[in-house]
Amino acid sequence: MPNIENSTILVTDDNRDAVDVISTFLVTSGYATIPTYSAREALDALDRDPTVGVVISDVRMPELDGFDFLRVVKHRFPNLKVILVTGHEITNDDVVPLGATILKKPVEFDQLLRLLPKRQ
Repeated sequence: MPNIENSTILVTDDNRDAVDVISTFLVTSGYATIPTYSAREALDALDRDPTVGVVISDVRMPELDGFDFLRVVKHRFPNLKVILVTGHEITNDDVVPLGATILKKPVEFDQLLRLLPKRQ
């Protein structure tokens, strides 16, 4: 597991614009990112890249929704920090027991930065 302060952030959502906006913001804030556009693509990226330390995922995605994705990620990569993003009525009480944090859409970038490790 990489030092989380220097790790890559994987961003996944079936909405390409959402991924691109968040990824661009993170890159301009000094973070390395891997943009993916489905849960399956994200899982493949996690298998290939051991530098990922944080995953930001939408909750509503086809094929594998954010909760199922979270369960798979936490089973295979228990040390990863996971942030779920949603516009629906989901609270931290729903996801903290599963090992994640919730962030409401539209994403407020200052709030996102508070959830991420500080860059060294």
